[in-house]
Formats: sequence, structure tokens, C-alpha cells
Amino acid sequence: MKKLFYIIVVSFLMITSCSKNNNTSESLKVIDGTYVGKSESYSVEKEMELKVTFKDNKIVSIETLNSGSTENVYKTVEEKLFPRIIGSQSLAVDNITGATVSSMAAKTIIKEIINSNGGDESQWNKEIVKSQEVVKKEGYDVIVVGLGASGIASYISAAYEGATVFGIEKAAKLGGNGAMTAGPMAVNPKRQVELNGGDFVNPEDVIKDWIEYTEGDAKEEMIRQFVNESGETLEWLENNFDFKFGDKMFTFFNPNPWPLWTIYTDKEGIDKDSAYINSMEQAKKLNEKNEYMLELDAEEFILDDSGNITGVKAKYYDGTTYEITGKTVILAGGGYIGNPEMSKEYTGYVWKTHAMTQSDGTTIKMAQSVGGTMFNPDVAVEDHIAQVANIIRSDDVSADYKAILTSLLLDTSAVLIDSNGELFNEKAGNNLAFNGWMAGNMFYTIYNEDEINSIKINGMKTFNEPTFLKQGGTYTPNTPIENIEEILTIGEKYGNVVIANSIEELNEKLNIKVNLSDIHGKSDGKLYVIKGSAYIYSSTGGLDIDENYNVLKEDGSPIKNLYAVGNDSMGVLFASEKAYVTYGGAAQGFALTSGRLAGKNAALSTK
Repeated sequence: MKKLFYIIVVSFLMITSCSKNNNTSESLKVIDGTYVGKSESYSVEKEMELKVTFKDNKIVSIETLNSGSTENVYKTVEEKLFPRIIGSQSLAVDNITGATVSSMAAKTIIKEIINSNGGDESQWNKEIVKSQEVVKKEGYDVIVVGLGASGIASYISAAYEGATVFGIEKAAKLGGNGAMTAGPMAVNPKRQVELNGGDFVNPEDVIKDWIEYTEGDAKEEMIRQFVNESGETLEWLENNFDFKFGDKMFTFFNPNPWPLWTIYTDKEGIDKDSAYINSMEQAKKLNEKNEYMLELDAEEFILDDSGNITGVKAKYYDGTTYEITGKTVILAGGGYIGNPEMSKEYTGYVWKTHAMTQSDGTTIKMAQSVGGTMFNPDVAVEDHIAQVANIIRSDDVSADYKAILTSLLLDTSAVLIDSNGELFNEKAGNNLAFNGWMAGNMFYTIYNEDEINSIKINGMKTFNEPTFLKQGGTYTPNTPIENIEEILTIGEKYGNVVIANSIEELNEKLNIKVNLSDIHGKSDGKLYVIKGSAYIYSSTGGLDIDENYNVLKEDGSPIKNLYAVGNDSMGVLFASEKAYVTYGGAAQGFALTSGRLAGKNAALSTK
């Protein structure tokens, strides 16, 4: 799909300019001026829009008119990518980890401006020389690899216990997938209980229900520890750091009406990013040696002659190698959803994601390199979103058109089939947002010609909106959609609609076998298929750990100075090939609680 783009010349400071010719070795100069360009980016609602100024064939400023991205993530593009492009006058600078899509969109805009105004983008790829320096950071008690929610909890907990701590984060911002979630699960947090007149739930009831759901495939001791410690985690974070959890607890998508979930921000009520940053800075100040670095990518363990872990080797964005030595290491890499090979191996599919894909399984592989083993790595992926397979991000398509296409996809009264062509309606139920993963990485909603004609004349009976990733459009049920063919044609252009004249042709176009001899009582005539996907937050299976959060070897013995938390080890709570529990915020609750406990244990082990 081509990027849509326009250029507006705001001002010209030169009368003459270079024009391109067949001599590609000639230096082609961009005409002085200020230009505005657009490109599809991460946002599902608006494109990125930038204003770029050139003078003397140099980029002198890049200004954001619309980020087209998640604002807290996009800040890293403004603060890091733009100055690096201007400083080097090169588009060969690395994309910002954690904001890759936004980085690529920004470069696309700048390239189009260059090409449209006298220049040649190929002449703006000056090599960025990487540092060959090696920097040693020595003598830490605890090294935390990954600073999402679980890594942050680990870092501040270890620091709170008096340990010296070094934190490593490959993205350009703190928070990881934790910043993309709303809140954690917690059982009877003290302050909320006091505000609401007593315990919300009997912990033993939750433990019993959880064990029954996982059918003996999870570790009971880990379930029990999480349930009993999760409430205390919220209290500890509020009392000692810049966290504020909601006064009220809520129920989630579970048959038991247990209030186990709440939201959180910093104490000023701004957002989770502020809670993370402020709390990390508090922890950093607990010891002058404490430090953490962003854009630092862990690569491997440092081992002594006996094969014992003595530190971590990591690479900074500028090429500098850091060798950080310490007594213990906590792995908090966020799982493996950003690694297509691992996703395929453990879950059977490569998934569409709404995740921070820097969670690429590196930390899990590091543990495996020293004998760490996996526990239920094939737990179902974390799925809260269903949308069209190729979300239309172009401003050229109206939000209402996008909304109608999505509504057609999410209509569970239509025929649904999964990635293998099997009927999917029963598994989907009325909650595609949470059950879409059961179809595999794709599902399909099928209409016949009569149904499309009925929608054209009578409209859709319901307006089905996604739980998340809404695109701003609206539709009033039972309103005729006279331009339904135009909307379907646009969907076809963007790879979201397949139109076939028979089931046989449909099978050929989808490259699967639809195992239905008759669809809606009509086995011939035109068929219209809307292609959908579950959009995944994270993997949920990982390394085997004990109650101390030590990584375990195949024989069950612990690697004494290696710990794993959050999505790197959450498989201990769940069942193989089954969805994780739906009490609400279980993954985020485990991230915070496992981090608190592992940080404490690691710190105490060094004394």
C-alpha cells in the first residue's frame, strides 16, 4: 500500500534550483523552503504531518503538526530522531526502538520532500559511524534487563532494599507494554478495602477458581503467591513511590463478579509514564551508584570461567558496548511477541500486534543459553482487540467508511470462519475482542450477495465497534448504506475485502479451504469476505521459575543469581494452549507483583 502524501510549499528563499538529470552522481540540492508532508503512521485515526525547513541544502528544522502516533511514544521521535537527523544531515540514522513505525513515517515524509523539491533521497544516506568504545560498569548488586512495568518494579524494589542497581532498556522510553495497559489485578488492596467497607473477595475462592481453570497445568504455589501478594504490591507502590491506584475496584470479563481490577497513574493523576519516570528517579537517588540507561540493548551474559553469570553485555544506540557486572540479574524483557520465529514456534502463528515489539524474546534466549528452561511457553497470546486485518490509516478514507467496514467484520451474527476455514461463530461467542485469537492470526466474516443488497437498502441492524483501535467514525443502525459497494471496493484495495463468485474461487483467493458446503443456504453467487485479525498485546508463556523468581534448569534446580519476571515468566500461572484468566489485569498485576518480589529477593541475596 502506497503512502499518501502531499507537499505544500510555504516559502521559497532561492530563485533558481537544481533539477534532476540522468547524471545520478551529481549532487542535487533541495530548494530552500519550508514544506509540509503527510504519511500514514502508527495512529489509526490521523496521519503524521510534519513541517520541514531546508536552507543551503540542509535540514534546519523539523516540526510536528500532527504526530499520527501515541503521544508519549512519539516524544522519543521528537526528542531523539529529529535532532539526530539534523545533526548528521542523514536519514541513515537508526529508527528509535519502541517508536519504529513513527520513525519510518517521519523518514518517508522527509524523503518525499527531498525528491519533490530538487533533491535525491539516495544522497541523504550518509553512513553513521558507530562507536567502537567499550565502557565498563562494575560492582552492582542487581542488574535489571528491561524496564517495562515488571522491570521498573524490580528496579525500585531492589533499590528500596538497599541494593545498588543498574537498569537496561532497549527502547527510548520507560514502561514497555505496561504503558499500553490500563491497570493491574489485585486482591483486596488495603486502602481500597478500607474505602469500600471490607474485603472484596475471599482469596481462597480466587485461588480455587484459578486452579480449576488452569486444570492443573499451572503452578499452584505461584498462583497462591500472586493472589496473596498482589494487594500488598499496590499498597507498597503507593506508600513508597509515585503511584496512585484507583479508589474503586472493578469486575472484568469473568463469570465471577469479583472486583479485582483498578486503574493507576502517578500521584498527580497525569499518566502511568509519569509514575514510571518519577518512581525510577526516586529509586535512582537512593544510592549514588544507581543508574539506568535507555536505548541500551542487552545482548548476552558475561560469564566467568565456571560459566556463572557475572554481568550483562549490551550495545548502546551509538555503537558503544557496555559491560555491566553485578551479583544478580533480573530478566524483564516482556516476552517474545516481537519475535516472529518464537511466536510461530510457541503459538503457531505470527500475530498482528498492538504491543511494544522490542519485546523480542532476547532475555528468554539469554536464560536458555545458561540452561534456563521454559514453562508453558505456548499459553495463548494476550488479546483484547479485533479489527480489520490491514487497518486503514489513510486520511483519504473517511472515518465513517472505516467504521462501517469494521462493523461488518465484527458482526457475530454473520458467518465467521477461522484461519483453517472452519466455522468460528461458537468459539467467538459475542466477544471477538477476547476470543479472536482462537481463530488463529486471521478470521473472516462472510456475506452473500443477498445480505449485501439488504444492507444497501435497509442498513446494518447493529453498529459493532472495536473495544480498542476505534477510528472515530459513526453509523446509525438501520440506516441504508447505498454506497456499500464503494466501501467494499475500498476495503478490497487495502487488502481487507475479498470478493468471489463461488466458494471454490473464495478458497483460491484466501488460500485456505472453507469447510462449508453451503453459506447462508446459498452455495453459489457472489461472496463478500471481510478479513480480520486479533491484535495482540504480548505473549504470556515464558521461563520456568520458582517462588523466589529464580530461573529453573531442566532438572528443576535454580540458577541462583538469575531471576525472571512479568511476561518473561508468566506461563507458570496459566495453562498450555489456553487463554490466560479473565479476572482483569492479571498480566499487569503479575508484572508489578513479580517485579516487587524478585527485586527484593535479588537484593537480599547479595547481603
